[in-house]
Amino acid sequence: MGNSSSERNKFRCSLKNLNNFKLIFSAHGLPERNIKKGDPYQWQVEQSVNKITEQLNIPNLDWILSYQSRVGPLKWIGPSTENEIIKSSKLNKAVVGVPIAFVSEHSETLVELDIEYKKLAERNGCSFYKRVPALGIEENFIKGLTKLVLQEKTRGNFVSSIMCPNKYVKCPCLVIK
Repeated sequence: MGNSSSERNKFRCSLKNLNNFKLIFSAHGLPERNIKKGDPYQWQVEQSVNKITEQLNIPNLDWILSYQSRVGPLKWIGPSTENEIIKSSKLNKAVVGVPIAFVSEHSETLVELDIEYKKLAERNGCSFYKRVPALGIEENFIKGLTKLVLQEKTRGNFVSSIMCPNKYVKCPCLVIK
């Protein structure tokens, strides 16, 4: 979903036309130990989702942030997208998936979200499943990236619009001098 006012309004209107739906923001998961060691990823994704839901300004919006693509025996951050799709489907909710931490279409959006999770939803009683496209080459997204790159080049350090709390010691914003 782009940043332009008309795109936000179009998305907001599409959601308002749905009855009884769950907006599931899905980000790539990480092992929990990475977060405990100071990786800001989960916090940053949470900030993005909070900002989007504020901008949508839909009263009583039913949404959740979840994580996908778990592999291996480690404990991963959650809740899992798979479990949230199953829960919502069994409650007869329409499911709208938002690939929040994916900037382009690839196997985790085109296969996992579009095919595998759609089948999972249908097997569990979901009558409507739709995924929002990744940002890709959306103009405002590209402009934002350009601005960040140019600022970094000018200032010589990483620039972010949101500073991570100090507990996220692996955040590049927190350059220790």
